[in-house]
Amino acid sequence: MKITIVVILHVTLFSSLLYSQTGSINNTLGTGGIFTIKDASTTFFSLSQSNGYLDITKSLNLPLTTDSSLGVIFKGTNRFIHNYTASGTQGFNTFVGVNAGNFTMAGTNIDASYNTSVGVNSLNLLTSGYSNSALGYFALYSNTTGYANSALGYNALYSNTIGTTNSALGYTALGMNTTGNNSSAFGYCALNSTTTASYNSAFG
Repeated sequence: MKITIVVILHVTLFSSLLYSQTGSINNTLGTGGIFTIKDASTTFFSLSQSNGYLDITKSLNLPLTTDSSLGVIFKGTNRFIHNYTASGTQGFNTFVGVNAGNFTMAGTNIDASYNTSVGVNSLNLLTSGYSNSALGYFALYSNTTGYANSALGYNALYSNTIGTTNSALGYTALGMNTTGNNSSAFGYCALNSTTTASYNSAFG
């Protein structure tokens, strides 16, 4: 009878741990302690008390970003890395930087796809533009439906909204362009004051 009671208590406790845990799991690592998840030979996950570093020795597998709660890496409360697309499919977008891209793009198929932005607020207002490349602080920030634009530099093509097939390389190059198309600007402030004109080239 005593053995039977022990078995019943063990099963009840195990069942409670598996299915009835509703509170937080809290513990404190001792000085120099390390929390690990491992098998017989490999440590997969570790957290060090001494420096707070988190180590993952295998891949970090994130889902596709379909909204602000899936597949996103944050810095504080701001989005930092994600690949959101309007259709919820892979879309081949890549956004890296504080508030790069957004979670409000619209459209289907090619719309809002094939975009790459690296930099704070780059391609921040994008709606359905596609095949854009932005590298730099606020690069192509205002772009909404413009497509096939390339911006490299601080505020490059900053004001562009619907302009297409423009190339800007340099600090604020084509920075004031809004609707102009097919222009190329290379150099510090090159074509910075152009707003709606098209088919311009400036070097230097």
